[in-house]
Amino acid sequence: MNKKRSQTNHFGSLHIVMILIITALLGTGGVLHAVMKNRQVVVAREIDNAQKRIEEAEETMKMVQVKIDRKLNRHMIRAELANRGSDLEQIPSSAVEVVTSASSAIAQTTP
Repeated sequence: MNKKRSQTNHFGSLHIVMILIITALLGTGGVLHAVMKNRQVVVAREIDNAQKRIEEAEETMKMVQVKIDRKLNRHMIRAELANRGSDLEQIPSSAVEVVTSASSAIAQTTP
């Protein structure tokens, strides 16, 4: 039950050194954990910025495609030519000949 006062205490310098080593290891682990968490936050922000730039580029491409489609709209071309007083004349649709490229013709004829 109770220790006798004559017994010596076994808590020596080895225990103190071990406690100091464990404390240093735990402290180093805590610092490394904080550094890694901060790095994760930085990487997450970089990913978000990259996604925003990709979305902006896609929106820009869509707007350019819309502008191209507007420029190639035959009704708008006709109206613009009429406004300019162009000498170009409209041809009948029967005079238009559909030409397919060689690669698509080969792809269509192969089984």
